[in-house]
Amino acid sequence: MVVGTIAFGAYLLRDPVKAGLVELGILPEPHPLAVEMRTVAFLRDLDLDPNEILGDEVVDAVDVARAWKPAKVYRRGWARDVLGAIFSQRIPATA
Repeated sequence: MVVGTIAFGAYLLRDPVKAGLVELGILPEPHPLAVEMRTVAFLRDLDLDPNEILGDEVVDAVDVARAWKPAKVYRRGWARDVLGAIFSQRIPATA
């Protein structure tokens, strides 16, 4: 009973926690075509034509986005500023 309650609570809070971490700048922002990229790859793995299902514009945009190395975009949140300030204060000891 307790394990089920914890698992259900984690399931319910997963998306708000992830959104909060993105908002703080700790996690990178998801790619705008992330769902479409997974869907196109899934349909191609099933030997189905994604153009018929998703449309030519979406598949072309996914192909262009997958041609480039994905860049991780972090928001400039206060957590990154504070952690960066804390870790930048470290001065290596010299002998």
